[in-house]
Amino acid sequence: MPALTINGINVTVDSGATVLAATEKLSIAIPTLCHLKDSRPETSCMLCGVKDLTSGRLILACSTPAADGMNLDTTCAEVQTARRNILNLLLSEHVGDCEAPCKRTCPAHLNTPLMLREILRGNFDSAAWIARRDLAIPVALGYICPSPCEKACRRGQLSTPLTIRRLHRQIVESASSAPDPLTPLGPRKIAVIGSGAAGLSCAWNLRLLGYACTIFDEHPLAGGSLRHETALPSEVLDTELRRLQAAGIEFQLNAIPPAHGFEAVLQPEEHKLAVRAVANGKRTAHTFHHHNRPDQPLFDSKTGKLNDAELRECLKNGESLDSHATSAQIEAQKCLHCDCRKPVQCKLRKYAQQYGADVREFPAETRAPVQLMGHTEDVIFEPGKCIRCGICIKLSARTGHGLGLAFTGRGSKTQVRVPFGETLQKGLHSAAADCVSSCPTGALAFRLGEDH
Repeated sequence: MPALTINGINVTVDSGATVLAATEKLSIAIPTLCHLKDSRPETSCMLCGVKDLTSGRLILACSTPAADGMNLDTTCAEVQTARRNILNLLLSEHVGDCEAPCKRTCPAHLNTPLMLREILRGNFDSAAWIARRDLAIPVALGYICPSPCEKACRRGQLSTPLTIRRLHRQIVESASSAPDPLTPLGPRKIAVIGSGAAGLSCAWNLRLLGYACTIFDEHPLAGGSLRHETALPSEVLDTELRRLQAAGIEFQLNAIPPAHGFEAVLQPEEHKLAVRAVANGKRTAHTFHHHNRPDQPLFDSKTGKLNDAELRECLKNGESLDSHATSAQIEAQKCLHCDCRKPVQCKLRKYAQQYGADVREFPAETRAPVQLMGHTEDVIFEPGKCIRCGICIKLSARTGHGLGLAFTGRGSKTQVRVPFGETLQKGLHSAAADCVSSCPTGALAFRLGEDH
């Protein structure tokens, strides 16, 4: 039984075990994109490299057998740099957006594509919750927001952009009175100064995190500068305020916060644009929640402008509607769904974030086109997001059902395809669910499913 040292800790493993198995025994996390448990390595993403301090070389943890007397380092600067460079190389070939342009340009980061898909499926209350969750005052913003999301909407390149502002207003106004799925209130009490858009957003986002919030305003009416928005009916604002109160947020008007009784007193920055004020309030709440450390922006792969052929490819994402479709569903059907279906599960994004990857490090002269396969089936395959790890090939072969998947081409032109040009469904067959859940990127995803 080999005895080795990893990061200064001694460990003994069974004969034949890999270095990766040894690190797992010590609960040391090693990044992998191509590793499949109980399967021998056939390809290598190279991301699992660790340093052998005896030889000074980097070795691959997933394929190197653990040897007696090994002394390994998994966290040194050389290892970190190697992993970052590998990720940069993988990302130089990556074709896909982590976030859709509409969400990216919304100051408050409304998850517009997810809201639209819920509308399309007839899940109107769920769509309304997404709007309320992300925007704090979605109906009010539906009257006064300058809608930068619509200017970024790729559908506008084909015809007209989606009327996102009208949709989130309409869907919330028409939603049922079902209670919001809120986190139970905890014992921590926070005072928020000001009941303008930023203050309302700050209190709302703290409430989502389980804090008990009281908004203090020295004026007799809540709403701050929102009260002076001529395009915003006062009754709409009052309805928004009542909803926040129903969620457990207290209002103290003609008042200033007392010196005691609250864990913290927060004053967010207002802005002349209400949607930016909402974003400021959200940021203030999350900065406080993370112990006054600002949230690090999530890694966001960007495809850039799509050409006409790629836009037509995205049109394949559309869903058919029956004759009973609502006007909201008909409008939502126009969405190209150019975001990623697996923005949380994607390990490539996770590691890019963790290691500070930068897609500009190894810029590609040209990028591969945006493509979609299986758009009429349960699973969608996007070749531009595939890192050719081979996991789906192994999993589909294990089942013994269907055609399976295979590598085609050589070198940099290697691709994963279904043999004989058959459908993705025939290739994956009963392995579809395992392949989707095990795919380390958003290349394989369920057409009607997503993580968020």
